[in-house]
Amino acid sequence: MKRFLAFALSSVMLTSSVTLGSMPAAVNAAGEDAIPISAEVDPTVSKTGKISEPMKEALESVIKAVKAKITIPKEYSEFNYNFSNAVSFDDYVWSLTWRNPKDDSYIQVNADQNNHIQYYSKYNYSDTNSIPKYLKKELKSTAEQFLKKIAPEVALKVAYKDSDYEGIYSGNYVYIFERMENEVSFPDNTVRIGVNGVTGEVQNASINWIYDAKVPSADVKVTKEEAAKLIKENMTMKLTYRSNYNRIYAEDGSKLKKEAYLVYTPSEDYISIDAKTGKVYLSKVEWKDENLKSSHKEAAATAKDDSGAGNISLTEDEIKKIEELNNLISKEDAIKKVTSNKYLYLDKNLEVYSATLNKNYNGDGGTYVWNITLNDPRDIDYKKETDYYRAYASARVDAKTGKILSFYASMNNYYDEVKGKWNTVSIKYNKEQAKEILEKFLKAENSNRFSKSKLASESNDFVAYLMKDTPVYSGYSYQYNRVNDGIEYPYNNIYGSVDGISGKVYSYGYYWEDDVVFASPKGAMSAEKAMEHYLGKDGYGLKYEINVVNTDNSTKAVNNNTSYSSANEIRLVYRPDINPAFISPFTGEQLTSQGEVYKEAKPYSYKDVPETAENKEILLLSDMNIGFEGEYFYPEKAITVGEITSLLQNVGYGYKDDTKKSDQNLITKEELAQSFIVELGLEKMADLSGIYQTGYADENSINTKYLGAVALAKGLDIMKADSSNCFNPKENVTRAEAVHYILKFLEVRREGIYR
Repeated sequence: MKRFLAFALSSVMLTSSVTLGSMPAAVNAAGEDAIPISAEVDPTVSKTGKISEPMKEALESVIKAVKAKITIPKEYSEFNYNFSNAVSFDDYVWSLTWRNPKDDSYIQVNADQNNHIQYYSKYNYSDTNSIPKYLKKELKSTAEQFLKKIAPEVALKVAYKDSDYEGIYSGNYVYIFERMENEVSFPDNTVRIGVNGVTGEVQNASINWIYDAKVPSADVKVTKEEAAKLIKENMTMKLTYRSNYNRIYAEDGSKLKKEAYLVYTPSEDYISIDAKTGKVYLSKVEWKDENLKSSHKEAAATAKDDSGAGNISLTEDEIKKIEELNNLISKEDAIKKVTSNKYLYLDKNLEVYSATLNKNYNGDGGTYVWNITLNDPRDIDYKKETDYYRAYASARVDAKTGKILSFYASMNNYYDEVKGKWNTVSIKYNKEQAKEILEKFLKAENSNRFSKSKLASESNDFVAYLMKDTPVYSGYSYQYNRVNDGIEYPYNNIYGSVDGISGKVYSYGYYWEDDVVFASPKGAMSAEKAMEHYLGKDGYGLKYEINVVNTDNSTKAVNNNTSYSSANEIRLVYRPDINPAFISPFTGEQLTSQGEVYKEAKPYSYKDVPETAENKEILLLSDMNIGFEGEYFYPEKAITVGEITSLLQNVGYGYKDDTKKSDQNLITKEELAQSFIVELGLEKMADLSGIYQTGYADENSINTKYLGAVALAKGLDIMKADSSNCFNPKENVTRAEAVHYILKFLEVRREGIYR
C-alpha cells in the first residue's frame, strides 16, 4: 500500500553488518544476523556506476588503503565492518573495526567510496584517564603529523584554528583545523583531532571534507561593503523577547518570576551574498524541482483511564479536591463542547472512546481538564485495500470554563489503493480564507490570548493528492506569537490548522505563561542601528560554503531507484557567521542565549607565569580551561575559600554554592585537607579518634578535629611535608600551592582508590 508519499525528502541509509572468512556473523541494526559476502553476490550498481551494495573488491581495497596509513597491532585480531549507502548522493561509507578480544579495546575507521578516511577512533577500556602530563602546545604537532599520515591531501589545505580540552573523563586535547582555499576560509570543511594529554597518543580524528567539487576562484566582483548593503536590504534585525529558563530559583531558594528580556535577532536564520554575482541566498539547499517538497503527517492515539474504590478515610485536602468538582462541568457537557463545535473537523464515524479528568499543566494556574478521545470503532478489514483508514480525534477542555484548550483530528489522503492513483477533490478554501475561519474559532475559544498575539508564520500542511507528481495541499497551518508592547515573545504562542476542503479546524493548541515579567522596550535602539552592531561583530566576511543541489530524476528513474539525486556545489560568498546572534537593544553588545554579555572564551594566560618547568602545573590547569580572570596569577598570593571553591567546581567537584564562592576568608592547610577529605566522602573515617599519626614534626600544632583529614591527605599523597618535615597546618595556602594540591586531589579522585 502506498501509505506515504513517494517523493519523501529524507535520504535513505541502507546499512548492513557483515564479516569476512571465519569471523563470527555480525549483527545488523535490527538485531538480525547479517548475510556474509560471497562471490555469488550480484551487487546493485547505481546509474553513475558507483556501487550501492557491498562488493568484495571494494572491501579489500578499503582495508588495504586504511592499513597503509594506520598501523593495526596484531592483538586487534577480530575484524568486522558495516556498509552504509546514501541513496541520493550515490556514495557510501565503510565502517571498519578491529577489536582486541582480551580487553575489548578497539580501533574504528570510517572511509568513503574513494578510501578517504573520514573518522578514526582508538579506545582502550583498561586505560585510566588522568591529569594531563603534556601541555596543549606540546601535542599540537602530534595532531598535525597524524593528519598528514591519514589524509595528506587534506593536511595541505588546512589552517590551525583552535584547541580545547574535552574534560578530565576524556583527558583529550582537541585540535581544530579549518580548510583554506585561495587564502579564503572554508568553514564548512573542518578537521578535529583528539590527542590524549596523558599518553600523548591520538585517540580520535574526524575529517569533514568534500573532495570532488570544483572550488571557484577567489576573485570577487562584490565588495564586503556592497554585500553588507545587500544583507541589510534582504534581512532586518527583529526586536523580540527571550526568556532565561536557567534561572528558576534565587539564592535564598525562593522561586523567581519568569523574566522576558529584549534582544535584536536576525529575521533570517541564514543569509549569504554571492561574491561574484551579488545574488542573495537564504538557504544552503537548492531544489531543482519544487514538486519534491511535501509533508504527510500521521498521528497515534493513547488513552488513559483510572478508576478505584474502597471504604477508606479522606484527608482534608482530599475532601477539598472533591468539593472542587461542584464547580466543574460534567463529562457529558465537556464532550458536547467538542462534538457540537461548528468549527472543528469531526469525521462522521467518530464515537467517544474515553474522557478523563486531570490536572492542567499548561500555565493556567492549576485548573482541571477533561481529556477526550474519539475513535472510529469499526474493525479494519485488512483484505480490502480500500478499508484501512480509521479516523481519530482528541481534545482537552477546561473543566471550569468549558473552553477548548487543544484539539487534533486525523486526516486521510485521497489515494485509491485499488486503482493505484490519486483521486482529485475540490479545494474550496484557500490559505487566506482558512486563516479567517481559524481566527473566528480563536476569538470564540481563546479571545483574551488571541488579542495579545500576532500572526508569526503560515504554511502548507497537509497533502490531499498529487497532480502530475505535484502535491496539492488541502491543509494550512498558522502560528500566532504572543506580543507585549507590539514585540513578539515566541516562547508563548497559539497554533492551528484548517482543512481547505471542509473549512474545518483539525489542529489547535497553545502554550501560555501567566507569570512572565516583560522588560520595558523604552530606550531601545532602532533596527538599523542594531544591524550595524550585528555586522560589526566577529564572523562576517568572505568564505567558501557548500550548497547542496537536489535534482529531480523522476523521468529517468528505473528499477525502483530514487527519483532524485543530490550533489555538493562550492560557492564563494559573504556571510555573517556571528554566534551568538543576539544584540542588546540598549548597548549593542553581543548577548548569550541567557541574556548575559557575551565574552569570547580565551585560554588563561598570565604575565607573571612564564612557560617554565616550575610553572607547568599552573599552565596545565590553564590548558584544562581552569584559572583566574585577569592578566596576573599572583602565585604567592594566599587563596580564599571562594577561589578554591570555584576551582574545584570548574574541575567538576564540589556543589554549586554561590555564597561559598564569594567567601573572601583565607584557607589554611589543615582546613584544605579537611575539604579534600569531605569531597572524597571520607569525613566519617577521618573523624575516628585515637588512630591517626601523621609523622610530621609539627603534628602537635594540628587541630585535633583536622588530624584524621591531614593524615589521610598525606597517605593519599595529596598533601606532603616541607623540607623540614613540617606540615605548617595554620599556614595560609597560596594560589600556586592550591593548584598543586588540586591536581594531586584529582589524581586520587580519578583513580578511586579511596573507596
